Formats: sequence, structure tokens, C-alpha cells
Amino acid sequence: MELSPFLATETMAWEEAEAGLTRMKAYRSHARKLLSEKVNMEEAQKCLNSDLSPEIYNGLFACVAISRHAYRWATIPIIKVAQEETVVEFPPELDMAWSFLQQRYGVTSPGGNVTSNFYCNYDSDDNLVYTFNVGMPDAIRAAEYHFGHIFPAMERQGLPIYYHMVMAILSSKRDDLKQTVQHLKSISEHLKPTLKIFFDSLVDSKVSKKYWMRYVQGIQGWAAGNMVDSKYIEYDGLSGNQLLLLHCVDAFLGLEPYLPIENTLRYIPHLQRELSTAFSKHSFRRKAEKANNSRVVAEMDSIAKQLRLFRASHRSRATPYLSVPAPERLIMTAGKSVLESDAIQNVKSAIGFLDVLLLKRFQQTR
Repeated sequence: MELSPFLATETMAWEEAEAGLTRMKAYRSHARKLLSEKVNMEEAQKCLNSDLSPEIYNGLFACVAISRHAYRWATIPIIKVAQEETVVEFPPELDMAWSFLQQRYGVTSPGGNVTSNFYCNYDSDDNLVYTFNVGMPDAIRAAEYHFGHIFPAMERQGLPIYYHMVMAILSSKRDDLKQTVQHLKSISEHLKPTLKIFFDSLVDSKVSKKYWMRYVQGIQGWAAGNMVDSKYIEYDGLSGNQLLLLHCVDAFLGLEPYLPIENTLRYIPHLQRELSTAFSKHSFRRKAEKANNSRVVAEMDSIAKQLRLFRASHRSRATPYLSVPAPERLIMTAGKSVLESDAIQNVKSAIGFLDVLLLKRFQQTR
């Protein structure tokens, strides 16, 4: 709360690079001062290693990740001068805590991910615990809340899907066709309302197109990295492709993972990786196809069809949000970092680039 007045603003002249840099320096100076005054490094290290409850560790994961994103950008909306700063030196308090959390959760990125910034940042009453846009108008705060809430809401709604995938696998191993088909039908039944959450939430009345790009999406990006063996390694921020449920349903259907292994290790916690790997290992769709098991194949195809429709519709819903001008910054998405280059010089070109990625995944979803 003490830092919030220095982060988000509606009033700055964003075309003035010097003013933006001054604002960033002020935020970081205050952050370093407060961390130095309030964090006892030795006691904090002992606390982290004191076998806390999973809920407390999850809360710390959110707290430290949100703090690092705030420090990385140091102003909202994010600005070009911050994007050009590709290596960021963080306060030792944030580095110490994040190093511990990276090891605990099994991620290598210096920035947050969907698990830290979204899953762990909503409490049991659906309150957003750590918010970037303190003091901003209601429309901005609502956009931040409702967009982030899509992710834990889909996981909560989709919880029965995990159960039915496990039961379908077990039933298949017992050659219990009736139960296998019934569980596959149940997956389809639960998948529809789960995917619908995205479309019900990403509407202008909840997530304002006017504010999403500048006050919600940007701060969740990363677009920074470090030097490893004289080579610059850049990391991305949050992306819908980090959603656990879709990883697991894809794996259950026998689809190839969307994320390359390198990015999976960077942004997906190890327990989530193990879960999706297990679903992939025990997928029986191809076996059913080879055995001409038409009932099982039909139900699996029905699940895949829902995912195809979701991925086809996702683009049309997201494009208007991605098309809103943000002249204070280079063209960037949270999940793909800075896109602006000689080949991509406007929003239309950037959307075209993203379309290629989305189309590829759509075509793979069969």
C-alpha cells in the first residue's frame, strides 16, 4: 500500500521519456528503501525454510511475484524506456525470496506466471489479494479483477474434468466400455461451462477494452532476462497457454504440448508438469482408434471439437482488446514479450503474427 501511489497513474504525459524514467526511478527507490527497512534477510530466510503450510507458500508465491512485476516495470501503464531495459537488477530481498520459490515450485523464469499471479492471488472468497491498480478508477480495477479471475474460475469450474479423466483412464484399463464412455460424456458436459467462463468474462462491461491493454495486460508481461554464458536469455510473462486445465485435456486427448519444453520449465510448476505428463502417458485415444472403438473415439472427438471451437472463437474475442492503441509503449503481449521489430511495426502485423500461432494450435486440436 505504501508503494501504490508511485505505480499506476492516469495523468502522466507518456510521450515524455524523461518523465517516465523519473517515475520509474522514484518507484524503485521507494521499493528498495521499504524492503531494506522492513525485511530482515536472515529471519526471512529462516521463515521460508520453516515448513510453512501450502497455503502460506502459495500466498508468498503471489506476493513476491506481484512485487517483482511491479518493480520490473515500475509504472503503469508500462512505457518504452522500461521495455528497453532488458536486464533488471532487483533488490536482494526480492531475489532471495524468489530464488527459494523458484526451487520450491520448479520454475526458472525470473518473472511470475499464471500460477503465481492469478491462481495464488485470489483467496477462497474470490478476492484479488495483491492488486497493481490501487487508487485507480473502478473500471480499471474491475478489468484487473475480472481478467485475472478467468484463470482460477476456469480451474475451479473444471475440477470435475480432472476426476472424470482419471476415471475414464481407469475404466479403459479395466476394459469397462460403459463406464469409459460415461466418464468421457461427463468430461464434455463439464467442459462446455468451463470454457464459457472465458467468453462470459472477457466482455467490455467486465474487462474494459479501453483499459485492458494499458492497465491489465502490460504489467503482467516480463520482456527481460539475463546473460548466461555470454548469451542473453529473455523471458516472457503470463499467457493463457499456461492454463493447467487445457494442458491436461490436451494431454488426455493425446495432443502434442503447445509449449516447448524450455518454456514449460520456465513457467509451469513441476507438479503441474507431472500431472499433464501423466495424462499424456495414459492417454488411450490412439489405442481406441486402432481398435476401431467407435463409441470411445466419438466421445474423444466430441471433446476435441469443443476445444477447437474454443480456440477458433478465442481469436475473435481477443483481437479487439489487442487492437487498442498503446502509444506509450512498443508493441508487446504479456506472453510473447516485445513484438515490435522491422517485420512487425504495427498492431495489425502483431495480430497477424499471433494468428499464425493460434491457427497452428487450432489445426493441431483434432
